[in-house]
Amino acid sequence: MPQLVRNARAYLLSLEVSDAQIDSQLTHWKELRQDSLEGIYRSLLAHAKNRRGMPNTIGDISRLKGIFFNFDPLKVISHYSSHTDILNEIIKKKIPTSGTIDIQNNKSHWVVYAKSALASGKFLSRFQTAQDFHDFVQSFYVNEYSRLALPLLLKEEIFGFGFALACDFLKESGHSGFIKPDTHVNDICRAANITCSPTDFGVFKDAIKYCEKHDLVPYEFDKLIWLVGSGNFYLHNLKVPASKSEFISKWLQRKA
Repeated sequence: MPQLVRNARAYLLSLEVSDAQIDSQLTHWKELRQDSLEGIYRSLLAHAKNRRGMPNTIGDISRLKGIFFNFDPLKVISHYSSHTDILNEIIKKKIPTSGTIDIQNNKSHWVVYAKSALASGKFLSRFQTAQDFHDFVQSFYVNEYSRLALPLLLKEEIFGFGFALACDFLKESGHSGFIKPDTHVNDICRAANITCSPTDFGVFKDAIKYCEKHDLVPYEFDKLIWLVGSGNFYLHNLKVPASKSEFISKWLQRKA
């Protein structure tokens, strides 16, 4: 176990969480893989709203299941020819929304979300089954360079998806070979000299290489670092007073 991982676990244990609680968060990826295209599409739609300010605007996507035909991507793209069709259907069916939907405002959260929903459906339409999608993802696992090509592809294919959001979708869909280069992962990886890259792209590549070198599961490494920064043990409804800055200044270089 590399020093960074050992110290990260020790830091979390000092906050009075247990090894079992840590491990349950780290291995949760084993329960996340969807076995239907509808499940994958719903996951894409859930991630499509995970941008600043959008979760409050879009809200619980379960109330949109009628709009999205129980999250069937093929039915969505065959029924709607544009994002405005989706928005008009939401208005027509009087789905409760936060504020008024302004179809003419391209910066509107609802406009962005509808565009993402349609693009996500078109992307998934190329796969016959969920397993076809999972096999497609697995084909990018050759090395750290080929692996980062997939979130870059999703970034181009799905409107509104950035590189980090695409990484998050992949890792939270049961594909443990991905990390999300968020503020916690970026800052701690730089402080630990895993990377000196100023970009999400570079942090992703270097972190994947670090995981391969130390025989770590990237999802589990990502989640451990995220817990150090956030203290959010969401599977246990537990929030501990973790501090990324405290870990970096007082724990990062500790010797066993």
